[in-house]
Amino acid sequence: MNWLSLSVSIGLAVFATTFALTNTMPVHLSFLGLHTDDAPLFIPIFTAFFFGFAGGVLALSFSRRKHKKEIKYLRKENMMLHKEVENLRTIPLQDDL
Repeated sequence: MNWLSLSVSIGLAVFATTFALTNTMPVHLSFLGLHTDDAPLFIPIFTAFFFGFAGGVLALSFSRRKHKKEIKYLRKENMMLHKEVENLRTIPLQDDL
């Protein structure tokens, strides 16, 4: 881990801790007939952030898998084309004069 990603991670951790400590007022949540007891405000916010992050990772994993398949196919095709070019270079030229 380089110094930039380490400093960004530390900065985000400090921000999240400060945010959690300053938003401790209780809130009551109701969603699709589910009701919760009073919980600190930062809990539903962090929960929403976590689910959004997890959804993004899931979406990117499908996209990455598709791209890895395409890269594998293109490498195989590239290898075949290189072999074909080498074969064409070794074929002697014929003079039809």
